[in-house]
Amino acid sequence: MIPPPIRSQTMADRERAILIGVGDRSSHRWRIAQSLEELASLAVTAGGTVVESFIQMRPAYNPATLIGIGKARELQSLAADHGIDIFIFDAELTAAQIRNLESAIGRRVIDRTMLILDIFALHARTREAKLQVELAQLEYRLPRLVGMNPALSRLGGGIGTRGPGEKKLEVDRRRINQRITVLREELKKVERSKAVQRKGRTGIPRIAVVGYTNAGKSSLVNVLTKARLLTADYLFSTLDSTTSVLFVPPNAKMLISDTVGFLKNLPHNLIASFHATLAEVLDADLLIHLVDATGEDRESRIETVDLVLEEIEARHKPQVLVFNKIDRLFPEETARLREQYPRALFVSAVKKTGLSELKEHLRQYFYR
Repeated sequence: MIPPPIRSQTMADRERAILIGVGDRSSHRWRIAQSLEELASLAVTAGGTVVESFIQMRPAYNPATLIGIGKARELQSLAADHGIDIFIFDAELTAAQIRNLESAIGRRVIDRTMLILDIFALHARTREAKLQVELAQLEYRLPRLVGMNPALSRLGGGIGTRGPGEKKLEVDRRRINQRITVLREELKKVERSKAVQRKGRTGIPRIAVVGYTNAGKSSLVNVLTKARLLTADYLFSTLDSTTSVLFVPPNAKMLISDTVGFLKNLPHNLIASFHATLAEVLDADLLIHLVDATGEDRESRIETVDLVLEEIEARHKPQVLVFNKIDRLFPEETARLREQYPRALFVSAVKKTGLSELKEHLRQYFYR
């Protein structure tokens, strides 16, 4: 299900977008189609309206525009006929490709990474999150600065242009590098402060809830601990890690942390920028790997989370696989999942089912 935009908008206010996927093998078409569905969710979360999606299969990518010139002309016609504001590519584009595509199509063009960074900028509320997002934006855009300057001069706001980083892109490279240095130092201070806080928790078992974005991590922490974390049916509603106390009768006490959601093809520099937030994962004694049981690509999402955990060197951490949202499944679907994952636990944070089993599992793990 595509989530509603997080801002209050009328249909007329939202930017009209067309999504483009490109592949070089016909056997990859289904994977590209799935990725475009996720891109549509991202676009709607950013405040856009998805008008259409296209897939172009090519034996080789065009280095200048990624797609062929014929497809670019077709998109130019579609933009004029249907009032399209922006084209979003499900790939990482070079600055030259963005410039060439905008020249050929006559509309703004962004890639998947720019869209993700835009959503992070939209959701960043704390000082730490804003620092992390700005750093990721600048590190992504710095190598593209020269090629994108002509395009940037035409930007007038909208999807792909938000956040504290965009105003800095028209200054010289030296000043941007200086800003990156300042941001890294600020985030090191945040990390040191958090490390001191974590040292004060010695002796208490620590749990981190990890999972694909929108799996229901905040909802699960809320229902387990009676915390009041922000929950919403859109991607990346949580950018900061938040730690709460979990009591399990008669005398078990644990600390449980909500974390930022993972995503396929999550930009490497974004993961690096959120190191301070992800430190909660590295320090955890146990990971709850939460999975949206309703997702058609459950296995792929589980694999994605494991890959990100490997990238941040947390793959070795003990983890328990927990499927959420089972209230939305038919009984026979739940039975098949239980057969497929016999060691997993099954809960519904909304209906508060399966929580006793999860709490007992945690109690026995730490206090047996």
